[in-house]
Amino acid sequence: MNIVKENTVVQKMLDCRGLSCPQPVISTKGALDEIEEGLLTVIVDNEVSKTNVCRFLESQGLDSEVELVDKDFYIKTVKGREITSAEQTPDSIPCEAKEETRGIAVYISSEVMGRGDDELGRVLMATYIDTLSHFAPSIGEVIFVNSGVRLAVEGSPVLDAIKNLENAGVRILSCGTCLNHFGLKERLKVGEVSNMYAIIETISKSQKVIMP
Repeated sequence: MNIVKENTVVQKMLDCRGLSCPQPVISTKGALDEIEEGLLTVIVDNEVSKTNVCRFLESQGLDSEVELVDKDFYIKTVKGREITSAEQTPDSIPCEAKEETRGIAVYISSEVMGRGDDELGRVLMATYIDTLSHFAPSIGEVIFVNSGVRLAVEGSPVLDAIKNLENAGVRILSCGTCLNHFGLKERLKVGEVSNMYAIIETISKSQKVIMP
């Protein structure tokens, strides 16, 4: 991490390449806490970290720009004021905006519902997810962790139902650590890869959290 001053504006460079989630987001938060006003550039080396850092900055009310340099993402934000045209580069693009939470977060930690008989549990889970569509206007996010991430990947019997939720405006989050553990990251077919920081932040901002 480097901190320099140029034209009285604090400039901080944060290199998060090689860090696994949620460390880039945690490091970004720490870097922002260290300055009252100034330019922060966060460097990450993968799409997931780029998206997570962008969403974190958006949640803090900060505008951001992303520049792709070779295979690395340079995420630039200014704390205390807006980014000026002089600080932008021709290849910069806006960070993706975070959707507003609509009140309810659904937390699913297993591919089956209940205990006792897994076959019955899969039937109950399919019915549960299908029924969620009737409450879509009130649901902000559906969060999948542990074996629950199996529901959002290729071959899932409830994949279409989850896609219907997403089409209705529900944000679908799957734990990246969990996907990697089961070797399913490349098979994710709906929603986005998330991290524990973003999941906890989402839950903390929800009016209500429900679990099957």
